[in-house]
Amino acid sequence: MPMAQALREFLMKKAKLEPLFKWGVRWSLWPVHLVTSCCGVEVAHTSAPGFDAERWGVLPFHTMRQSNVILVEGTVTKKMAKVLKQVYEQMPEPKFVIAMGACAVRGGLFWNSYHVVQVDTVVPVDVYIAGCPPTPEAVIRAFIMLHNKIKGKPGPYVEPVKVDLTPYLPPPPKPPAAKPAAPAPQQQQPAQ
Repeated sequence: MPMAQALREFLMKKAKLEPLFKWGVRWSLWPVHLVTSCCGVEVAHTSAPGFDAERWGVLPFHTMRQSNVILVEGTVTKKMAKVLKQVYEQMPEPKFVIAMGACAVRGGLFWNSYHVVQVDTVVPVDVYIAGCPPTPEAVIRAFIMLHNKIKGKPGPYVEPVKVDLTPYLPPPPKPPAAKPAAPAPQQQQPAQ
């Protein structure tokens, strides 16, 4: 076991510093934003003076290597899922994910598109924020739910219900019927 890990375990378990550590994590949530749709405006509103998310320990940050929360705001496509996974892997531990808005939670308007993925299929989601777009109050509530989860006293956990909407989709188009192969042209034998 590396020395740093042994020292950390000693400090957390024996010296009983875990509550102090959790307190520090709770009040220094620095989200990095993965904005792909309109929910980014609501996060700006949340950080503005009217709501002032900084009093809850939420300070928007710009680089993932110094952030411990990723706020996924909007639609995640298959191409963007690779970026989301890369950002998540670059964040230091402990790290948390918040899926914000109908598009991030279950695909939103694009739920039946060929290229849209749900965030929880790419990275583990800690808190979901419903709405299109969610209000600033909902964003702050999500961070309070994250506070409770870090404390070890999780509050109301909301997970979206998976609904099968395939019965409401039109049937897929039938492939075109195969055309019969044309007979090969016969070659004429040269006269002798």
